[in-house]
Amino acid sequence: MDLKVYRRWCALLALLIVAILPRLIECQSKRLICSYWPERAAQDGYPPDYIPLEVCKDVIYKGFWFPKTVGRQMLFNDNDKRAFSNLVTSVRRRSNTARVIASVKGSQIDYSTVASISSRRRAFVQAVGTLLLELDADGIEINWNYPGGTSEYGGSDYDRISMVQLLQDLRQMVTAASGNIRGRNRELWFRVSIHPNAITDSYNVPEVCELADFVTVDAKEVTIGDSHAPMHSKPVQVPRIGEAYGINLPQTIDTKYDITDSTQLWIDNGCPPKKMLLAIALFGVSYQYQNTYANLFGSSFSNLRGLGAEKKMEPYRKVCESVRQYGWSRRWDPYGLMPYATRIVGNGQEERVSYDDVTSLRYKLDLVQEKRLGGVYLDYVHWDDVYGRCGAQSYPLTSYIASRLQSIPSDIGFAIEWS
Repeated sequence: MDLKVYRRWCALLALLIVAILPRLIECQSKRLICSYWPERAAQDGYPPDYIPLEVCKDVIYKGFWFPKTVGRQMLFNDNDKRAFSNLVTSVRRRSNTARVIASVKGSQIDYSTVASISSRRRAFVQAVGTLLLELDADGIEINWNYPGGTSEYGGSDYDRISMVQLLQDLRQMVTAASGNIRGRNRELWFRVSIHPNAITDSYNVPEVCELADFVTVDAKEVTIGDSHAPMHSKPVQVPRIGEAYGINLPQTIDTKYDITDSTQLWIDNGCPPKKMLLAIALFGVSYQYQNTYANLFGSSFSNLRGLGAEKKMEPYRKVCESVRQYGWSRRWDPYGLMPYATRIVGNGQEERVSYDDVTSLRYKLDLVQEKRLGGVYLDYVHWDDVYGRCGAQSYPLTSYIASRLQSIPSDIGFAIEWS
């Protein structure tokens, strides 16, 4: 090859690399998704303009109630549509790059029924398409984290099949919507359970993860142990009630119902880590229980005290202030790697709240880095300590997570380092 021609090709190649490398790095960097709940945000005096778009590059609207059937159509609630439009307007006015995702919440029966009947599935997909084409959403999120086929969630074993059919139809619609505007890539997100039985029985993991752009591991609803989002499960101690009848039961049971084991189970079953997002709650989960039961059942009750108890979500900004007040005892869960606090509330009742702080978040972000997950999904950005009342920094949890994610090398960085 002529030397001049060779140099010209090298120069063109260098220009091409310079042009596309930033975009490639952006695509491979870890994403921070901030969800926004307009009803609760309004109660807190937190309008969409307060969302820190400098770190929240993806904003999730939480969320549209499941559409109602009207004749042969399915229609979303008008109030939800107005609230979503207000969010989109705020984000578009302040950023040219931030994305807005519309989340659709529904019950097990809602999704199971729509997915299993072709006419309803078609009507649902058309309704979701309006969120992209008419309301200018950059993507949609399907919250089907209570699938059928398990004793825990009920429903039909057919959900495992019909779920894939629904995702296929949604994938086709999202791809078509992406083609309407050049350079405008729309995305399909899917929120899933971390219950081990659901992962193996209710989800066709390879198909789900192939069809969805991102799969959010919903790790905030564990009901066993001292933490609602434990890194490791606390072994359940079995009461020795069978010995009197000559029945030998195991002394402990390891449920593997935790973030670490369940995330790995999704990966082992065929989900690419780069497509997985770890959901982190910027709220505590509190409940009350009868502490006198511990004397009746012994230490084994400590593992099961949360079962059946009515749980409440408390914004982190309130929790971090409350647990510092008189009467609260702050502790550390060595299995969940999370703080929790307890207090006596009278009538034999004890209140318990578990929550994340910067210390516990280190372990969760270590998991994101070690497993090379795609990013972190926050519920909800307006429930952080927005005004820094518990310390010197505003948005302490969001800021820490954003900083950690930025420090994680992109997949391209890993490849360059390896080479």
